[in-house]
Amino acid sequence: MKTRVQPHLRVGEGDVEEVVIITGNPDRVPKIASKFRDPEERARYRGLVTYHAYTPKGNPVTISGTGMGVASTHICIEELANLDAKVILRLGSCGGIDPTVVTGDVVVPTGCIRDERASLNYAPIEYPAVASPHWFSALHHEISKLLPSDRVYSGICLTTDIYYANPIYDKLDLWTRAKVKCVEMESSLVFTFAQTRGLDAASILSCDGNLHGGAQKGEQKDESEKTGEQDPLIIEAIEKTIQATIAAIDHIYDK
Repeated sequence: MKTRVQPHLRVGEGDVEEVVIITGNPDRVPKIASKFRDPEERARYRGLVTYHAYTPKGNPVTISGTGMGVASTHICIEELANLDAKVILRLGSCGGIDPTVVTGDVVVPTGCIRDERASLNYAPIEYPAVASPHWFSALHHEISKLLPSDRVYSGICLTTDIYYANPIYDKLDLWTRAKVKCVEMESSLVFTFAQTRGLDAASILSCDGNLHGGAQKGEQKDESEKTGEQDPLIIEAIEKTIQATIAAIDHIYDK
């Protein structure tokens, strides 16, 4: 019988390892887990899915879906940390802001702009949201071995709690001039939470479009039209980010 069962993820004592991979899309959790050894579903509740698995070198990991955005992610990482998660690695997607960051590219953020409210629960806005340096370095090193250099980026990411930006308040031109690489909806919270709790965190993000010219995910003409996530380049990028994450875990834990 499970003990210390968390109210939303429904994971309990023994379900959560020191290293946790999180992803927004719950359908991506079993796909990520399938690339590991001995994947096992541990919990499924309220659309949130959690698996347990091992890297090729036998390092145990937890893989958990958070849903979209900082509000849902906040709940999930709190519950994972309650069960002694020490490293939170976000394996997700993003939209390019830098015009050169396009579909199929990968961004490993050094830090994030905190254009969301949830991280204020942990530190005031002046507090920087930065990735743990050794995890950033490991992820960037491993993905750089798997993709050409012109498809791998590092730098500042914009995290926002808004997907459909009101044109009146749209700051795309500002962030472009400021050399921001991409936009997504979770990493600044994850980084701030981890730093203020004495944990480690990093992200590796596959680009599924660029915001300039309307090339981001949007409405389809009908259901027969392929979504941006079905583009062969984004599928390849996701596969490579999973491989890079596995290699980074084994590199750090086998030292």
